[in-house]
Amino acid sequence: MRHHPSELFIKSLIVQGKTDEEVDSTLDEYGLPPIDEDNSEYLPNLRKSMGSIPMGDLAQIDANYLREQKIYFLVHTDSVVAACTRILDNQAVKRDVYVSILGRVSANDLSLHLLDIYGLDVSEETIRAFKHYYFNIDKLSSDDWSTILPQLPGNDPTYYESAMNGGATVAAYRLGRDVNVSIRDAVKEAVTGLYVSLQEIRHWSASPSKVKVLSDTVSALSKAHNVISTADAELASVAHELRQFKLARSQSKPASLNALTGGRYSGSGQKDAG
Repeated sequence: MRHHPSELFIKSLIVQGKTDEEVDSTLDEYGLPPIDEDNSEYLPNLRKSMGSIPMGDLAQIDANYLREQKIYFLVHTDSVVAACTRILDNQAVKRDVYVSILGRVSANDLSLHLLDIYGLDVSEETIRAFKHYYFNIDKLSSDDWSTILPQLPGNDPTYYESAMNGGATVAAYRLGRDVNVSIRDAVKEAVTGLYVSLQEIRHWSASPSKVKVLSDTVSALSKAHNVISTADAELASVAHELRQFKLARSQSKPASLNALTGGRYSGSGQKDAG
């Protein structure tokens, strides 16, 4: 493991003078991913990269150094960063936050989800701070994740891996959120995948299996094309009927109130006498 999703938080613990054992126990206490046991050099290398400063004596550590290490607000917390502990306090909340970040769900959507499901009012700024300091996924490789995902809440790596591969749509589904996807969009997405598969198959050496896979792929593409064509035709038909309806309405004048009342409408809001 070259990096860790909580690397900046780990740096802040090192600055506070925490030993390797204390760093491990703090990660466990907060329910953050542990450091891989097989990578005994991770913490020594991280300490080395931070240079030689009086760790533990925060009064002697220059603010510019903390900013260079990108941990100033972890050491001198503001209200936004302090609110991150509200996410760390609840295992179910952490699970939803982790899968959302892995699926790159927007901070706004995640904030609304936490409020709807848990009654937890967490601002978009706090969610972005949590991702930056406690669960930063941008620097990790696929090899790093293979050891981290099984350690996340629920101990089911496939739950999180599907969100990583499928993006925000899959992550929203995992959260139980409504996913508004039209049949047309779904089919177009499938067509793109089938076309990519077709390009890959073309370079296979000739064999009966290649012929079968090519046949199945072309058949699937044909069916997808028919679905889109049918949807387009039905949409055009509905649009045509709507135009005809509007045209008919514009050409037919409504009967006058006088005619409808048999000549008993005076125009003054009262019936004619007689």
